[in-house]
Amino acid sequence: MKNEIRKRILKLRESYQVNKEDIYKIKEKFLSLLDKYKSERILLYYPHKNEINTIPIIEELLKRKKTVLLPKVEKGKILPILISDISNLKVGFAGIKEPEGEVFPKNSIDITVVPAVAYDRRGYRLGYGKGFYDRFLQDFKNLKVGLAYKFQVLDKIPFEKHDIPVDIIITHEEVIEAGRERSFLNK
Repeated sequence: MKNEIRKRILKLRESYQVNKEDIYKIKEKFLSLLDKYKSERILLYYPHKNEINTIPIIEELLKRKKTVLLPKVEKGKILPILISDISNLKVGFAGIKEPEGEVFPKNSIDITVVPAVAYDRRGYRLGYGKGFYDRFLQDFKNLKVGLAYKFQVLDKIPFEKHDIPVDIIITHEEVIEAGRERSFLNK
């Protein structure tokens, strides 16, 4: 079931005509979220294969002097690395651009933006099948956010015990507080 959903959504994403206005709306909603939660240290991802373009968000956060981190994959693990600009990234795991540098302490991160093929309205995500983010988020206590095109948000996705949901999903149309019952959003 997961593989069928993954294939279907990836095919949709591959043919999707990205609207710059939608990306702008997602960026603005995300920046409002940072203000709401007074977040300073943010782990994002570098976009790959038609994922939501995070580059405008990264550039804005760097301009605002926030602590911006990008993941580096090493030995099957995600390592959060501090960046000061995006011009010196190198092609790494799966052809995705990654930073070099020292590993930033995971539990000092305020918000982690978690990429996915799809999310459901409860916050469960369908990743790429490697489990990197589920392992990384296992003991992560702070806010987990997904950025998505509308067609990537489904009513329900099958999940397993080890799957870690996001707390909030942002599309150009809405902010879904998927983890309303989870403790972070009730602070």
